[in-house]
Amino acid sequence: MHTIIAGRFDEQLQADQAVSALGVTGFAPEQIATFFVNPAGQHALSGTHEDPNASAGAHHAAAGAVTGALAGTGLGLAAGLATIPILGPGAALAGAAVGAYVGSFGGALNQLKEPGTDNEAPADSEPVLEEAAPRKSGMFVAVDAGTSSEQTSAITVLHEQGAVDIEQTQGSIVHSEWIDFDPLSAPALVTVSH
Repeated sequence: MHTIIAGRFDEQLQADQAVSALGVTGFAPEQIATFFVNPAGQHALSGTHEDPNASAGAHHAAAGAVTGALAGTGLGLAAGLATIPILGPGAALAGAAVGAYVGSFGGALNQLKEPGTDNEAPADSEPVLEEAAPRKSGMFVAVDAGTSSEQTSAITVLHEQGAVDIEQTQGSIVHSEWIDFDPLSAPALVTVSH
């Protein structure tokens, strides 16, 4: 693993200019990776416990929907059977279908409110400390900067090209791809003197 210096840009044109400037400074194309980071909650891990912006308890909603659909089917079937003399033989089937449909929504919503799903902290838990701010979305230009002079050079170039944020971390860029990049990790931002 090497030191990676990465800059976030609001515009693709700025990112492209930064890549060109890094090349002029002496960085090989294989040392430079460019990519877009989606807004929080829209990464490949969206909807899992690993994504802090995922809808709390949503991954349990399917089980609640099934339970609700089963309960709704039973209730709807009973209501439909009771109305057969008035509505005819199709009433039982229609009642079961409507009950399943409504029950699935109720079951999913109920699961989201159940204590013990990920949306409620136990009453005796310690206060949660605020974590570091999540990485913001945008165009990223990352460079493998193995030496301190390369790190300084990369920070200077990214800053001069208009990087909104510049971060420094450990990682591996292989064939212009940051292979161990984690969009959900908190960035270690570099302070640049103006």
